Amino acid sequence: MLAPGETVIVGVSGGADSVGLLYILTELKEYRLKLIVSHLNHGIRPKEGKRDAEYVKGIAASLNLPFELKEVNTPKFKKSSNLSLEEAARVLRYEFFKEVLGKYQAQRVATAHTLNDQAETVLMRILRGSGGVGLSGIPPVSEGYIIRPLIETPRSEIEEFLRMKGVDWVEDSSNWARDFLRNRIRLELIPELEKYNPRIKKTLARTAKLLRTEEDFIKKEAVKKLGSVFTISEQDELIGTTTRYKTIPEAIRLVVLRLAVEKLKGSLRKITSDHIFSVDELLHSQTPSGEISLPDGIVVIKGYDLFLVTRKSELMREFSYRIHSTGKWSFPEVEFEVEITKVKRPSKDKSIGFFDADTVEFPIEVRNFRPGDRFIPLGMKTSRSGVSPIEPGIKRDFVVSAQSNEGSQRTTKKVKRFFIDEKVPRFLRNRIPIFLSKGKIMWIGGMRIDDRFKLVGEKAVKIKLINPKL
Repeated sequence: MLAPGETVIVGVSGGADSVGLLYILTELKEYRLKLIVSHLNHGIRPKEGKRDAEYVKGIAASLNLPFELKEVNTPKFKKSSNLSLEEAARVLRYEFFKEVLGKYQAQRVATAHTLNDQAETVLMRILRGSGGVGLSGIPPVSEGYIIRPLIETPRSEIEEFLRMKGVDWVEDSSNWARDFLRNRIRLELIPELEKYNPRIKKTLARTAKLLRTEEDFIKKEAVKKLGSVFTISEQDELIGTTTRYKTIPEAIRLVVLRLAVEKLKGSLRKITSDHIFSVDELLHSQTPSGEISLPDGIVVIKGYDLFLVTRKSELMREFSYRIHSTGKWSFPEVEFEVEITKVKRPSKDKSIGFFDADTVEFPIEVRNFRPGDRFIPLGMKTSRSGVSPIEPGIKRDFVVSAQSNEGSQRTTKKVKRFFIDEKVPRFLRNRIPIFLSKGKIMWIGGMRIDDRFKLVGEKAVKIKLINPKL
């Protein structure tokens, strides 16, 4: 947790745990630590808050240590952030620690979580239905700089230490308020459990430690698998392959899902094991498509052999751009190059489209799929009945549009039907760029050219997709 000569921000509330932590750190003479006492007045208990701040300021002065104080309005932040009061206080507290960390260019932030806190946390998460990560409790070190030196020390030992030194502390009256789940667990549930196991707090803390060890190993394995299952788009969405996902052992694949959600969302706040199990069940189901909504606007959508982890707001995005000349063009949804060239043998690369120069006129429009879009897929067989012989029984998706030079009827096909036949998931259909000239579709980008724009001579308009969606 510590190295000699480091600067450490010590979070001191005035309670026994944090005061004990501060005095313990001052006695580690061999570490030559530079300690900064920090105190956040949460604005929840006006009178007690000022009392606590003055008390901690006095301790810092008695130890000849720098003191940092900040006052915040936690109730107001709770309303604006839609968090619980406890969660809002925690967010503001760690933001304050980061500020002080930067001000002093410190290496560590030390908080006074104890073995009691660990036991309470594990019980609270059991009641909420947490998975392995939640039940592994509070880590001794997190974010690489937050340390909890007392996480395996009972609160009773810290209080005894302070009494031996003749040091007082202040009591937070909110610790007795039964409005908070943690308080009810500490005041009611743990005393009841101690009737069955007097060492229940140590037992729970030890269980958390064992689970944390196992979770650390599983997470390392899951990180290895993450890249084989998912690709990440420019919008930080994750596109996964269902068949690859299903080959991973259950314990690891559930963590893979959790990592994917965390990567997109930035945290796992509000994400429970029930959410993860629901997604896993969808991906293993026989249904070709489906959607699971997660907290904070996150969705997981399955379509054929692909699934997408994204924000709901990204699903309905539309785009349309006009290209007036050759060159390289880059937009948030699509990037490509356009040039006029001579071609003897077109490339088989699907990300490149060659179109007869005599049929293409600028501006070229590039947009996403619109309901009612039709085109004439290159190579589609036609008949005078207007029905494709290779796709019988779906006459409604084909219409007679014109006559070819040979006099036979030419039919158009719904782009929607084309996507269905090609097994393109719904969530990807409006991300595939569609190129048009003179109002007619010339290319379903990366998939199929329209027969009306196929290369006849050597002079071609060449369009090359960069980082195509499919």
